[in-house]
Amino acid sequence: MEAEVLRPGADTGDRMVAKFTCADGLVVHAIGVPQAWPSSLGPTWSYVLEADKLTLVDTGGPGSIGELEAGLEWLGYPLSAVERVILTHGHMDHDGSCFKVIAQTGAELWAHEVYSTLVGLDGQEMDQEWRRRHKDSVSGRDRPDMDEAARAHIQEYRDSARRIEVTNLVTDGLACDGLTFFYTPGHSPDELCIQYQKVLFTGDHVLPQITPHPSVGSSYAKVRDTLPPGYQNKNQYFGLKTFMKSLKRVAAMAPDISVLPAHRAYFHGKFNLTGVDRAQEILEHHRERCYDLLGLIRKESDDMESITRRHFSGRHLEGPNFYMAMSEVISHIEFLKEVGDVEMVGKDESQVRWTGSENYAQAIEEL
Repeated sequence: MEAEVLRPGADTGDRMVAKFTCADGLVVHAIGVPQAWPSSLGPTWSYVLEADKLTLVDTGGPGSIGELEAGLEWLGYPLSAVERVILTHGHMDHDGSCFKVIAQTGAELWAHEVYSTLVGLDGQEMDQEWRRRHKDSVSGRDRPDMDEAARAHIQEYRDSARRIEVTNLVTDGLACDGLTFFYTPGHSPDELCIQYQKVLFTGDHVLPQITPHPSVGSSYAKVRDTLPPGYQNKNQYFGLKTFMKSLKRVAAMAPDISVLPAHRAYFHGKFNLTGVDRAQEILEHHRERCYDLLGLIRKESDDMESITRRHFSGRHLEGPNFYMAMSEVISHIEFLKEVGDVEMVGKDESQVRWTGSENYAQAIEEL
């Protein structure tokens, strides 16, 4: 795949318009839509697919419709030309502007069938019990660095989410208009990867440079009753185990498929082109994290907050940064507990203790 900048933007790619050309001649354009709050992540890339219908894959965060519209105009399209919006998943940096796009264009909205039951909720929400135990540490996750305009955009997003209608509910394996949809939950319970010819739009499932956060498995109990009936029997939608199974699915795809991710497609002055083999690299990262976390508790048990701070000792962990780090650790401890490598002990089962086994590596191989 070849890539070029059509409209310059920030060093991270904010407000940039880019062109990706595949070996078979397929051209996909992308618009770097900035985040609603200060973020080191870089923009969300909204992909413009000029297929049977002018299609946007993700639309960016709340309050960013102006940047999205400007990017489309640079490509020669008014916003009204958009006929279809496909959401990779329901995190607000991906669907935050879609409600306005739909309202102004009448475009179809395509999303996984669990999306509409969860939209407006935070898919990374920790179990209430973890929040109770660590309320002082996670109380800053509402982002004190966010200005009033951003807060207003987010509130507007949440209000609109209650009224949205998904016109085209997507299930795993759906093939339509040259698009094939793969259900890849784990980062989010509604995550989709979408293949078009030799390109795979991966949302947050597969990212270059950085590793996506797994969701927390214990979140399933909170939302089970809101999910469609077929999703209420067993958790196969949240947590590290689910995420790694989905990574394996992408890693097994044809090696000539190029990945177009929602973040870091361009960052710090360069494109980060990658393929489906990146999914295996992310899987190995989580295998290594399991090993490292066991190393922290082999000699003695420890509580979750201390494990988090020790594991991420080289990082500034305050407010939302600590929340994200802790949710990452929780997802791995959940998996290690499921495979029998750790157990929860002590008052309120707040301590993590090594059981003496190391089953995680074989368990990952067998996913």
